[in-house]
Amino acid sequence: MLSKKTGGSETRNPGGTSSGRAIPPRIQRDVDRVADVVAVGFRGSMWQQLASELYDYAFKTVCSKLRRSDDLAEFVAKSATPLVLSDEDRTALHNNSDDRAEIALMAVSVAMETFPQLLKDGGYDPANHPGKDGMFKVLKSFFVGRCALVLPRVVVNWKQERTDRFLRQSKKHMEGWRLARALGGYTAGQAPADVVVLCDTLTGMINGLSPRNRAVWHMKIEGFTPGEIADELGIKVYDVNNALYTLRTRAKALRAKGELVVPPSVEAEWARRRELDTHGAKVAS
Repeated sequence: MLSKKTGGSETRNPGGTSSGRAIPPRIQRDVDRVADVVAVGFRGSMWQQLASELYDYAFKTVCSKLRRSDDLAEFVAKSATPLVLSDEDRTALHNNSDDRAEIALMAVSVAMETFPQLLKDGGYDPANHPGKDGMFKVLKSFFVGRCALVLPRVVVNWKQERTDRFLRQSKKHMEGWRLARALGGYTAGQAPADVVVLCDTLTGMINGLSPRNRAVWHMKIEGFTPGEIADELGIKVYDVNNALYTLRTRAKALRAKGELVVPPSVEAEWARRRELDTHGAKVAS
């Protein structure tokens, strides 16, 4: 150990608290390591090793918390930024390890930016601030707490970037005539009036979806497969199929109530495609 300092002040009672309570050896080792990296100015192999250990531990912990919304809410409860998640956000965090890793990496990086200064200022002081219920907190847990404070801000940025990505994709494939082509093989300006009405109704339904599901449907109309859509949007195939299923179910319910009318020409085109699919399947077998 290079010094007996924690931050900018000397440790007056090494191995114990100001009240004489003994500090566990594991905690004292963390206090000593902090004093050492402060003494060397957070440079060299000593700091690199400590920072690497903190990164690895915090990254795994944050990834785990992101997977369960109940754990996540408790984890970030002390943050000044409220955590607001939609059902779609929760599903994405639960199912998509890439999203969890992206958020965790960013949260750890943001927390680490100010952590050296916090240590230099004596922020880690278990002797005088033992933590919740008087339990001494190891340095790794202390750093994870810092990550929890910044995590909601990182999630806000992730949500915005994700929404922007979906909106960009949906705008690339939002021309109305593409739906007429997908429904009945019509080219731009050639669809009859009843098909145009159907397209307007379906377009309104699609535009009312979330940015992610809107992007899914615009790409489906364009002819992309579920796997291709998932790859392009950075989501799971399950999420793509769920978005397709949800709107189809709504459309079927409207048809059953007579609120959505499919023109005979479109019905005929669908029947022709089903026949081609059946014939192709027989040939393939």
